[in-house]
Formats: sequence, structure tokens, C-alpha cells
Amino acid sequence: MHPSGWELWVAAALLLAGGELLHGAFVLLAFALACLPAALASALGAGLTAQVLCFAAAALVEVPLLARWAHGRRTRRLVTNAEAIIGKRVRVVQPVTEDDEGVVLLTGEHWKARSLVGEIVAGAEAQVVQREGLCLLIIPLERGSP
Repeated sequence: MHPSGWELWVAAALLLAGGELLHGAFVLLAFALACLPAALASALGAGLTAQVLCFAAAALVEVPLLARWAHGRRTRRLVTNAEAIIGKRVRVVQPVTEDDEGVVLLTGEHWKARSLVGEIVAGAEAQVVQREGLCLLIIPLERGSP
């Protein structure tokens, strides 16, 4: 017994969808979905040329749509460690001024720092508001601040 055309298209769709599980780039998924209109055309009695045209037309529509959708999912912004420093509290180890760098303690690590508002004395608490390379720009914390 030979499989009919629509069964071959469905089998191709399942193989491509399985390949997508291994690959994960949504390209094979687009081709797997494009096999379904071709399978429908085959089930309705269309010839091989019509089936291939249905597959090609569906692929031309689905590949860009799934690529755009997949790209949108991947562009979610993840805060990295360097960006997560902003807003953290630090303890000043060496005095910090607007002109001269000092040293602050951030989560057990020493960092260079510069003040944005005058001098901050050793022992004071401050907050990181910006980072320039490996130098933190800080402002003093008011007493009673979180």
C-alpha cells in the first residue's frame, strides 16, 4: 500500500516540526506549517504542481511572520550585572569628591567611585546612580533612606 499525497505532506510537516524542536530557530516550524495547505490541496485532489505552489505560497507568508514573531520574543531586555549596579547602596571606604576618585564597597568588592554632589566622607552610605566603565558615580544617602 502506497501513502497518498496528503499523508506524505503531513509526514513531512511532522518531521520538520520535530526538527524544529532540536533546532529552535522557527524556520523549520514555518516550513512544517507550510506543508499543511499542501496536504489540504492534495486531499482535495489537486495535482503535484498545485500542491507545491500551495507549499511555496504558505512558506513565503509564514517564514517572515514567524521570524518577526521570534525576533520580538528574543529582544526582551535582560538586566545584566553591570546594569543591576545602578541603584545599589555602597559604603564609602576612601573619601569621594566630584574631582577625585575614591573607593566604595559594593557587595564585598572595592570599586572606584566619584561623587556627583560634593564630598562624601569615609564610612558614609551612598547610592550608585550611574556607571562609567569601572567607576561608579554616587550620591550620598540621606539618613533614614531605604
